Amino acid sequence: MKLDEHIDNFIRKEKEVQVNPYLATRVLAKLEEQDETAVYGKSVPIWKKAVVAASIVLVMAAGYGLGSMVKEEKKYITININDAQLENLNLYTVIGYE
Repeated sequence: MKLDEHIDNFIRKEKEVQVNPYLATRVLAKLEEQDETAVYGKSVPIWKKAVVAASIVLVMAAGYGLGSMVKEEKKYITININDAQLENLNLYTVIGYE
């Protein structure tokens, strides 16, 4: 059997599969049964909010402290790179194959 025939047969079989028309209705009914206020109506305790705020402040202070520890003058090294030596561009042009 050729590959094209195999693919056509697979697609034809997939199109023949019957979907239950009531599946979407049952899924939506189950979702509506859940109490939305049980998920979204709960209030977060104040101590959890305070811990999150304190951890953000602590991380920001640690980042500022680590950044201010670097006070020495930075030394830059100059690197000269010859691009022609890195890659043979003749491989990508027609001229190189002549």
